[in-house]
Amino acid sequence: MKRILIIAVAVILSLAVKTKAAPNLNYQNFNDGGFYSALAPYGTWIELDGGVVVWRPLHLEVGWAPYRNGQWIWTSDGWYWDSYDPFGYIVFHYGRWYFDDYYGWIWVPDDVWAPAWVQWRYDNDYIGWAPLPPYASFSIGIGIHFTHNYITPYRYWHFVRYRHMCSPHVYNYFAPGRDKYRIYSVTRYRTNYGYSNGRVINRGVDVDYVRRRGGSRIIERSIERVDSPRNTGFGRGNVVRAYIPPRDQIRNEHLRNENIRRGTRPSTMQTSRVEIGRNTGFRRNANDNRNNDIRRQDNINRPSREAAPRNDNRGNYRPQQNRNEAPQIRKESNRDYRNNRIENNNRTRNTRPEVRRESQPRRAPEVRRAPETKRESRGNTRDKKQESKNNRRR
Repeated sequence: MKRILIIAVAVILSLAVKTKAAPNLNYQNFNDGGFYSALAPYGTWIELDGGVVVWRPLHLEVGWAPYRNGQWIWTSDGWYWDSYDPFGYIVFHYGRWYFDDYYGWIWVPDDVWAPAWVQWRYDNDYIGWAPLPPYASFSIGIGIHFTHNYITPYRYWHFVRYRHMCSPHVYNYFAPGRDKYRIYSVTRYRTNYGYSNGRVINRGVDVDYVRRRGGSRIIERSIERVDSPRNTGFGRGNVVRAYIPPRDQIRNEHLRNENIRRGTRPSTMQTSRVEIGRNTGFRRNANDNRNNDIRRQDNINRPSREAAPRNDNRGNYRPQQNRNEAPQIRKESNRDYRNNRIENNNRTRNTRPEVRRESQPRRAPEVRRAPETKRESRGNTRDKKQESKNNRRR
C-alpha cells in the first residue's frame, strides 16, 4: 500500500513539473529565420524613424508587462529570468523594452545574450525590477551606461517582498499599483552587470542579502546550453537549460520587407539615441535607395491628408491644394496663433477711443430774429388799397 502511495505521489509530481513547463509551446527555431520568423506568430514587426526595427507583441492579457510571467533563478551567471511566455526565451534575454504612448510595449532587438536585461530597486522590505530601456548599452569594461537621460516611470516596476522573490508564481505577490509610488520613492537604484567567459553576468542585488531579508533558501544553479528552445527549463540536478544560439547565426538574419511594415505614427522613443542593434542586421540603412523607394510607395498608397477641406486655426476655410504646388496659405502654428491673439487683446485694451474734452459746454448758435412789427388786420389793408386807387383817379 505504501509503495502504491509513493508511486502515485511521484506521478503527481512529474505531472506538476510538466504542467509548469506547459506554457512554452509552439517554439520556432532560429534556423527557420531567426528572430523575425520566430516572433512573427506572436506580434508584428514595425520600422520606426531612423531605420530602427522593433517588435510589438499582440493578443496579450490585461496588465501584461515585460518580466511579469515567470520566475527568478539564481545561477552562476547571476539572476536568470525563466519566462512562461512562448516568446520569452528571446525577448527577455536579448534587446531592450520600451513603452510607447501609441504602440504600447515594443521590443528593440540586439544580439547579446544575458540572463535578464533589467534594472533593480531595493530597500529593507521590498525588491523590484523593470526592463532596461533602449538607451541602456552594455560595454565589457564599463557595464551598463545610458546614452540618454531616461528614468523608467514607477508604474512599470514590479515590487515584491524578499520571501516571494524566487516564487514560481511571483506575479501573485506584486505590490498593488497604489503602493508603487511610495515604494519606488524609498528604494535605492542598482544595476550590476559584468562579463566572464564570453557571457554577460547579471549580479543585480546581492543574493546573500536577498537570503537574509527573505529568510528562504536560494539554490545556485548552473546554465546549460541546449540546441532548441523546446528543451529549455529545469534539468537534472541544479541545472537550468537555456537556448543560446551563436551570435553569428543571429547576425545572419536578413530584414524581410514583407514581414516589416512602416510605423503609422512617430514613436516617443528617441531613436537617434538608441545604440543597441547597430551593425548587427537589426537596422535598416536610412540611405538605402531600395528602402527609400518602399517609403515613397507607402506614402503614395497612404490616403492624402488634404482629401477633405480643412479649416485653419482661426476657423477660416482653407481650400484644398495640390501637393506639387507651393502652398498659398501659410499654416499658422498653435504657438504663433496664441501669441498673436494675446498681442491683439493687449492692443485692444490699451487703445481706447479718444474723447474730446472742453472747458465749457458747447452752446447752441444764436438765431437773429427780425424786428417785431405790428400786424394789421385784413380790413385795414383793404381800406388802404381802395384809398390809393381813388387818389390815382383824381
